[in-house]
Amino acid sequence: MMSSRRKKRGGGPFVVFIIIVAAGVGTWWLWPEIGEVDATLRHEATPELATRAAEPPSTALVEFDPNPLPTDSPAAIPEPVAAVPPAMPEVAVVAVEPISPSVEPSLPAPTGVLDEAAALIRSGDVVAARATLSKALRTRTLSATEAADVRGTLTVLNNGMIFGAEVTPGDPFTRLYEIKSGDALSRIANRESLKTNWRFLQRINGIADPSRIRVGQRIKVVQGPFHAEVDKRAHRIDLWLGEGDEAVFIRSLPVGLGEFGSTPEGAFRVRRGGKMVNPPWTNPRTGERFAAADPNNPIGEYWIGLDGIDPHNLQEQGFGVHGTIDPESIGEDRSMGCVRLADDDIALVYEMLTEGNSVVLIRE
Repeated sequence: MMSSRRKKRGGGPFVVFIIIVAAGVGTWWLWPEIGEVDATLRHEATPELATRAAEPPSTALVEFDPNPLPTDSPAAIPEPVAAVPPAMPEVAVVAVEPISPSVEPSLPAPTGVLDEAAALIRSGDVVAARATLSKALRTRTLSATEAADVRGTLTVLNNGMIFGAEVTPGDPFTRLYEIKSGDALSRIANRESLKTNWRFLQRINGIADPSRIRVGQRIKVVQGPFHAEVDKRAHRIDLWLGEGDEAVFIRSLPVGLGEFGSTPEGAFRVRRGGKMVNPPWTNPRTGERFAAADPNNPIGEYWIGLDGIDPHNLQEQGFGVHGTIDPESIGEDRSMGCVRLADDDIALVYEMLTEGNSVVLIRE
């Protein structure tokens, strides 16, 4: 479904404790690949609202997501074809290569919290191991090296626990759902009050064509909501699942930020009606206009509008998270203030964060 400006990007998180995970819980599957007119000049201008108009129905993956509901409910989106009778053949799932337990990586000596998590993994309690490591990250008392090791270990765990199609026993955030007659992924996300976009269901279940789900087919659902935390110094966005002390770390992605320190700080909520796919955009500095799906559109294919919720950032306008056609800007300060991600990463974040639910915290 992506336009011609999508580019693939390599790289991945630092993998820690692969041997322990593999020995303790078996094979985990790797994560498959898959403006705004503003009173200030340091933010990209808000993409034009006309983008949110409903598109004609299609049996392919829907390109627009015009629903302004707080759960990012796809009910208003033209839905994929409803579930077909059980005689339909199985949907081909994207093949991924399992982690080999015979590979012995060179790893640093684990810290205390990693020792504790390793013991839990060996006992088969990966849910408790994830909670223990996530709690350690929330304390913000780990050294930079320790925190990186913890994030790496959690990333490996979540390759299966969140991004794999299997449900981990005891995981409070995931469950199985059996497809019923007349179901579509968008209807399921709405009916089950999932605080994730229906495209996320497609991703984690390896569904190649959302119009070919079958009655009786069992799929994994993640309840949500997801939240994000941006570390400006590290040029990194951390994705979390759940609320408060029960939230668990999911993975990190690199980001580009505003030039001259212009990315505002504090807490922001994903704006109701603020998510758009392939939005047109007008440069607030030059007045140059870019049409939807224009390969030269600087903000890429996805826009996630944010509203400040702290007293000092309530006035922020035209601020959001979006893609970029300049992958070399990731890790640097080149935007007008917004947070930008590479193509595949912004697609994932778009699927995870939902309107009216997800909070993005930006720290120095």
